[in-house]
Amino acid sequence: MNISGQQSKKLTYALMDAFPDKASLEQMLSFELDKNLDSIAGGSNLQVIVFNLIKVSKAENWTKDLISAACNSNPGNSNLRAIAEELLQNSQPEVISAPSYNKVTTPTPTQQNTQQQKILILAAIPKGLSLGKEIQEIEDAIRGASRRDLFDVRTRTDVRPKDIRRAIAEEKPQIVHFCGHGLEDGSLLLEDDGGNEKPVTPQGLALLFRLHTDYVNCVLLNACNSLESANAISQHINYAIGMNQPITDKSAIAFSQGFYDALGYEVQDSNQDVFQRAFEEGLVAIAMEDFSQESIPEIKKKL
Repeated sequence: MNISGQQSKKLTYALMDAFPDKASLEQMLSFELDKNLDSIAGGSNLQVIVFNLIKVSKAENWTKDLISAACNSNPGNSNLRAIAEELLQNSQPEVISAPSYNKVTTPTPTQQNTQQQKILILAAIPKGLSLGKEIQEIEDAIRGASRRDLFDVRTRTDVRPKDIRRAIAEEKPQIVHFCGHGLEDGSLLLEDDGGNEKPVTPQGLALLFRLHTDYVNCVLLNACNSLESANAISQHINYAIGMNQPITDKSAIAFSQGFYDALGYEVQDSNQDVFQRAFEEGLVAIAMEDFSQESIPEIKKKL
């Protein structure tokens, strides 16, 4: 692929805009191309690193792969799309259209009950929580749904930050369900490699899910005080559900059961927002167990 100096400059700034730090750029290369950034491009700052990355990709003739991988990882970035259209319109037109950026096309709300949904359950810090019971209740709700064949459940337990990153990238789920502890500032509490408590901030979670907008459609944070994280995630994901205060294990389980029951219902109205309907079913499930907790879950939608 022949790229002019001006086009290289545009591509550099587009990649910096789409991946504003070395960690996000490194993750994109690893997940999409199985390449190690440090072994490819060094530098003292992000601009130098990206410049060197493009230089190596041109020398080794994989610039087209780099652009496609970047679009797959961040399909919503307008600067990236513009340079992709400019560079690839002749050699790879399928990358230009928005749907083909995505390895997995995210269904619209009214499509959710006609396409199989992969649900990734992430459980963290199980000490003192009924997480095993919550996972069992979710699986029971799905198995009991009238259209249970539409769901594929994957579970990861005792997750650390890097486990969450890898699990979402590997599984490419449509629904991510987190169960565990939440802190008063909205952070989710995980563990590090040494078994110590490791808070993950709402801002960190937002950056994570920004990389997975092409398949994740709903994030359910079934953890106390998780509303701020849900707010941050909803900048990038269509639906994010969090708790505005501490919630009992019993109510958290009831909400999960109602939510997944509803996702398995037959849809009568083709225009129905199935995630909103599932959220409301979850609220009813809580209210029938403990009405005082019914107002704790909140749903946030991407604007």
